[in-house]
Amino acid sequence: MTRICWLLIMTLVYCLPCLSQTKQPSARMSPVQIEARVFKLLSDGKQSDAEHLLESKVSVHRDNQRVVFLLACCLRSRFLVREAAPVFMAVADMGTNSIAGQCAIHILFLDAKKEIEKHFGALRDLVEKNPNDAMLRWMIAVQCRAFNRNEEGVKHYAKLLEQWTPGPVLVHQTYGNLLDELSRYEEALVERRKAVELEPAGWSYQGLGYTLASLNRFAEANQAYAKSVACDPDRSSYWVSWAWGLIREGKYPEAIGKCEQATTLDSKDYRAWSQWGRALELQGKFQDALVKYRKAVEINKAFEFANKRILEVEKQIGSQHSPAR
Repeated sequence: MTRICWLLIMTLVYCLPCLSQTKQPSARMSPVQIEARVFKLLSDGKQSDAEHLLESKVSVHRDNQRVVFLLACCLRSRFLVREAAPVFMAVADMGTNSIAGQCAIHILFLDAKKEIEKHFGALRDLVEKNPNDAMLRWMIAVQCRAFNRNEEGVKHYAKLLEQWTPGPVLVHQTYGNLLDELSRYEEALVERRKAVELEPAGWSYQGLGYTLASLNRFAEANQAYAKSVACDPDRSSYWVSWAWGLIREGKYPEAIGKCEQATTLDSKDYRAWSQWGRALELQGKFQDALVKYRKAVEINKAFEFANKRILEVEKQIGSQHSPAR
């Protein structure tokens, strides 16, 4: 999918008043037809095609709340929170008495981390009152992922796949993420393979690698990680994920090589420094590990994993220098 920046979205949705005085191209598809086509494409697993259709039609139907809402939902499903926000704002500006308007408000508050319980509960009520609106259910499922409400999220994704066959790639990807969080790796693997089949990309292979490594299927995991970095060799996070899988396999020197590559690409990737530290720690190289963990915390002071490892490694170093009794 073309990553539409928020400025372009604002241009498409909030066209200058003078544009309304010019002749607009005739819409060959009505909003009802657009929504029907989008749902068919999503159901058929052609999410990118659905998104391209919406991108091409949103300027023509910029005053149709439902069409703009569909675009916002597709952006949010890819966790493009910043890009989706102005589109949801445009939806809300068209009125909050509608289902789409109410959903947009709740999404905006949740993404801003404000009044979470109030708006999550209200969004849940909206879904329960409109159980056949797949976009509503998709959005609450996405929010379940954002707020680690994994059990609830799994139920929503399962219901979505009763409506869509095979369904959008991001449904399978995020469903797989939730199943992984619940350690339901065999079930997650089914969703990972569907995601790769529907959209072979760095992020889908990355997810597949994670699930395979979690199942200790390391040879297959390494193949998936290799494909991930081949899709986008300049994305440091893919190299970090590969390092995590190699650490799990016990291949620490190889993992360090992946971390080195990640930090070369992005010296501010604190997870890369942390994984590097972990590979060193597991080899008993505590002083060197401490340097890497501290580098991670220097970049992100709130990074909990590295902070915890620093305390543990310092204890290890302290015990090594304690006089024997």
